[in-house]
Amino acid sequence: MSASPRILVVDDEVGIRDLIRTRLRMAGYDTHTARNGAEAVQRIAELHPDGLVLDINMPEMDGFGVLEHLRARENPKRLPVLMLTARHDAGDVQRAVALGAKDYLTKPFSESQLLARVARLLRPPIPPAPRRDEFLL
Repeated sequence: MSASPRILVVDDEVGIRDLIRTRLRMAGYDTHTARNGAEAVQRIAELHPDGLVLDINMPEMDGFGVLEHLRARENPKRLPVLMLTARHDAGDVQRAVALGAKDYLTKPFSESQLLARVARLLRPPIPPAPRRDEFLL
């Protein structure tokens, strides 16, 4: 990861997309945007972002389609994804996680929630604790 983590924000609503981009830039992230899922797939290939903030309801290809594309093309754990959507149904959350999303935040959201979730999204995974029998000689 670079000194300024590169984040791709994908949302079809220009006001939400610009708000997220501005807040993340103010927090020191190298932030880029896409207007829909099809554009997101193209931008991911060009930018190789460190993280993805992804809406579900979008034209051309929805957020689930983007997750399915990522899952088919690469290891889904390589690009951490925060779903940021107005959809709050438990089935949507389960589907997003099953397709590789690392986190799920519903709209409306606060700036502090967004920044905390993006920071957590980019944190390296914690290695598993050693098993007890590994300590025995």
